[in-house]
Amino acid sequence: MPKPIILKLGGSLIYHNNGDILRRIGSIIATYASVHPLLIVAGGGPFADLVREYGRKFGLGEETCHFMALGAMDQYAYLLREFIPGSEMTYLLNTEPLIPAGLTPPGKPLILLVSKFFSQVPEAALPRSWDVTSDSIAAYLAKRIDCSMLVLVKSTDLDPSLWEPDVDPFFRQQLPMGMPVWFINGQDPERLAGLLQVGTGRGICIPSHAFSGQLFL
Repeated sequence: MPKPIILKLGGSLIYHNNGDILRRIGSIIATYASVHPLLIVAGGGPFADLVREYGRKFGLGEETCHFMALGAMDQYAYLLREFIPGSEMTYLLNTEPLIPAGLTPPGKPLILLVSKFFSQVPEAALPRSWDVTSDSIAAYLAKRIDCSMLVLVKSTDLDPSLWEPDVDPFFRQQLPMGMPVWFINGQDPERLAGLLQVGTGRGICIPSHAFSGQLFL
């Protein structure tokens, strides 16, 4: 069985074209799930934005906001199920059962509910603060599950010379050596289709051991 691909879907995608962009991305994911085992990690989206708002309003501690933001990722994951035809969901309690067999239902994208698993990850591994976002969480999982590729689907293009500010400070620390990391602009969903079809496409590919990306047009 081929190694899985983790797709991290940015929370801001829901804001574009009244959800139509996200619906097109979901259709592409459903199509290519028969070709690759696809694991979906949700961003926080509007739910994480609300956590930030209330964190500022009430002066909530960063650890409290961290756990609330994990719950926000699960909420966005349920939303994604409505946009990805045929998808299934699972609470991620341990990464080991995902590894060699039964990785995903045949031909079905698997959306990961991550809050329970990451509430047990030691703070030494992932600090409980806003410095750790869903990008680092996706990278952590890509390493633990031994994925072939990590794809971050965002709402904008990245400048390959300035990519690091677009991810959180702990992102690179979580990546396994040599695993390709792609940044794709989700506002052009066909870029994701091309990447899943042939293994390359329009976007930025960053080997995890490198300090700069290569732009593919």
